[in-house]
Amino acid sequence: MTTASSVLDILKRLIAFDTVSRNSNLKLIEFAADALSGVGANVRLTHDASGKKANLFATLGPRGDGGYVLSGHTDVVPVEGQNWSSDPFAAEIRGQRIYGRGAADMKGFIAAALKLAPEFAALELKRPLHFAFSFDEEVGCVGVRRLIDDLKTAGIKPSLAIIGEPTLMRVVAAHKAGAVIETLATGRPGHSSEPAKGASAVMMAGEFIASLSELGGELANVRDDFFDPPYSTIQANVISGGSAVNVLASDARVLWEYRALPDRDPAAIIRRVETRAGEIASRYSSGAPDAGFSTRIIASYPGLARDSDSPAVQLACALSGSNNLHAVSYGTEAGLFQEAGIPAVVCGPGSITHAHKADEYIELSELDACVAFLRRVAQRASV
Repeated sequence: MTTASSVLDILKRLIAFDTVSRNSNLKLIEFAADALSGVGANVRLTHDASGKKANLFATLGPRGDGGYVLSGHTDVVPVEGQNWSSDPFAAEIRGQRIYGRGAADMKGFIAAALKLAPEFAALELKRPLHFAFSFDEEVGCVGVRRLIDDLKTAGIKPSLAIIGEPTLMRVVAAHKAGAVIETLATGRPGHSSEPAKGASAVMMAGEFIASLSELGGELANVRDDFFDPPYSTIQANVISGGSAVNVLASDARVLWEYRALPDRDPAAIIRRVETRAGEIASRYSSGAPDAGFSTRIIASYPGLARDSDSPAVQLACALSGSNNLHAVSYGTEAGLFQEAGIPAVVCGPGSITHAHKADEYIELSELDACVAFLRRVAQRASV
């Protein structure tokens, strides 16, 4: 029996929990808590305001400062509108792959960690091994903030965190910051035959989107070739507004995002956008003195700044057998751990290219590689 096959039963159970971000994750958390407390781990839970979602933080080994965090999020993205060839919440093995929502992102890592928990508990650990499983990562790294705050309150100070997002087990030492932002355009309704006597919020929103594109071109002039693309990006991806083709729209809504290099000030992007929005609104003031824009950040997360001397990066390199460092443009919880003073690195099984799609899958060989890596982490914690 391969290592991967011994993890499959747990991964199947995890996939069967429908933890799309809009749903509760409590059944999965209860499953993990039972597994970890059953081998002697000290388990802490932190809940959201509704009590319907929870983070889990569990510790094996000696009490006190230090230790390695094995971190993963329990929520997954929706499956609606995707053409799956099998039930996304009933894992299916085909050849050397296991298919299901969350297989790659990132229940494969959690399954490997849970499978190894009994082995870890049997070791003479010299430093703690922590398990951190969060909620609502996919909607802005929401849950892990409560988990980290709880660690601060409890005086728990891990030495480093390994975030098991799918990297094909490569060592990812940096990722971009990101945010989801809503900008509302407010115009003045009127007959479309007399546009100067009002203001079409849809036209205002169109100019606003054009200004985002222009700003994106400016951001591309500041480069860091460690990333691909090697600059901060900005995109508008959702727009709505208006009621009829012959009525000047009273309002319009634009959802946009930035993916910013981690060592830049992302707030500067918002300030530049708001300045341009004010300039656009002024062009409509003759027909609509109250025309304007309002912008709010719906969700945001910090980037992971590259630090080759980080103990998390050095440990991951030593245990993976590679000194090659990588960067990604997608976000993870690693930046929040780093921001809290806990050095972090991203390294986990599976490929991000297979995540968030129909027929999401992970190679069984990736589960093998992850199990071997986590065993080396535990061995290092025993030294």
